[in-house]
Formats: sequence, C-alpha cells, structure tokens
Amino acid sequence: MTATAPALVKLPVDHDIIPRDLHFNFSDASPRAWYGGDSFKTNFFNALFTLFPPGEDFFVRSVLYYRGQIKDEKLQRDITNFSCQEGIHSRCHADHLDILEKQGYTSLKRENKYIDAGLRYLNKRMPKFSLALTVALEHFTAMLSHQLFIYPELFLDPAHEDFRPLMAWHALEELEHKAVAFDVYQQVDGSHARLVLAIMLATISLTGFTVVRMVPLLFKDKILFKWKTWKEGLPFLYGKHGIFTISWRQYLRFYDPDFHPWHIQDYKLGEKVRDMYSQGILLTHARDLS
Repeated sequence: MTATAPALVKLPVDHDIIPRDLHFNFSDASPRAWYGGDSFKTNFFNALFTLFPPGEDFFVRSVLYYRGQIKDEKLQRDITNFSCQEGIHSRCHADHLDILEKQGYTSLKRENKYIDAGLRYLNKRMPKFSLALTVALEHFTAMLSHQLFIYPELFLDPAHEDFRPLMAWHALEELEHKAVAFDVYQQVDGSHARLVLAIMLATISLTGFTVVRMVPLLFKDKILFKWKTWKEGLPFLYGKHGIFTISWRQYLRFYDPDFHPWHIQDYKLGEKVRDMYSQGILLTHARDLS
C-alpha cells in the first residue's frame, strides 16, 4: 500500500472526531463485580480497561512524533482530536484504576509503571515501530468497539449502569478515530511488513498478557484456583462466541496489503451514543444504551 492510498478510501458521511470530556458515575459505591455479578468477567474488563492509561499515552506519543511531517490539514485536525480523545480516555480509565487500588487490587498500578516505562523506551528508540504498533493496537480497539455495538448482549447488557456509559462512549470514539494512526503511518512510512510484525506482537500481547494480568485480581477474589473459574471464564474469552474470537474475520483483514480501516464502514454503529451525548442524557439513561 502506498502513502497515497488513504486518499482513495471513502470516509463515512458526516465523519467527525469529537473529544467528549466526561466524568462517569462509577465510584467506590459501584458493585465490585460490576459485569453481570461475575468476578472472572469483571476482572477481565478491569485488567483490560486499566491497560488503557499507559497504552493510550503511548498511542498519542507515537502519532505526535511524526506530526511535523504531515502536510494535510484535515489529518492535522484529526491528529489533534485523536490526541484529545485518547488523553480523556486515559484519564477516565485512570479514575477507574484508582477505585480498584482502593479495593485492594494493587498489582495494576505497579504493572502499569513498568508498562509505561517500556513503552516510553520504545517511543524513544523505535519510533517507526511504535507507530506501527499503535496502528495494530488501534485495529484491536476498533474491533472490540465494533463488536460492542453488534453484540450488546455480550458487552453492554451485563454491565452495571455505572460502567455502561464508559464502555459505549469509549467504543464510539475509538470508531471515530480508528484510521488516524494508520493514515499518519502511511504518510511517513507505509511498510506493510512492519505492520504485520506489529499486529503479530499486538495479538500475543493483548490476548495473552491481559489474562496474565488478571491472575492477581482473581487471587484477591479467592477464585484463582477454582476449576469453575476457568471452565466458565476461558470460553468467554476464547470460545466460539468469545471476546477474542468473534471478530476473527475483521482481524484477518489487517494482513491484506490493501487494507484501510475505513474499508469497514462502522462509523454509524455509534449513532445512538453520539445522539445521547448531544442530548446530555448519556450518563443518566444508561439503560437505553443497548
């Protein structure tokens, strides 16, 4: 794929990237097992969501490193809005992390310090690969966001109303900005081989490390060594209709040298959430999201 290929991709009608600065309703009073009353599934989302602060800071650094090489005015605006969205995401998930630490899940912040240090080193020493890895991980977040709207019974419905707006809001904005890092990458490098290496590393890291990250949380909840925990939990992640398996066709499209994120036209999936935000009812009408 050449650096000019993104110009050939048709953007969604009325596409815009809008930073929405919100403070959500989750708190110390929210249920501990906030996802369907299930500790395994809740801790999966806890482990995943609390990866976002160092991860999204890494995304922003990776893209901004090459901002000076971008001449396209629209892409410059998109970079600004992408960075604002990701910065707000990082803050909101850091708020969630603070609550989890108060609940005794102390391993998460400790792990994030090492993750952040490693990602900062990667930004400094390997900026092109950092951008490629950002593109790959943005593909994962776009896939999860896409599935959240397609399968609300798997994502939104079981979530407590304190967390449901957070999930829907984040998914909406991930779909809005899903092509920004890709378009920057195409203009400054465009190596498909580097993207393939990046998606392979991202796959191993996200689908494996997230589960490993759950271990101290499950131990804290005294369910780590229970057979039922894994018998029921692993199919939720890797089963036929699991979190990591339902989007395999969308995942494989990334390996196509001609792929662009907007070949998957899913911008409208978040229309309901976008409208609820505009009406000022996103936080107060959580039950209406799914």
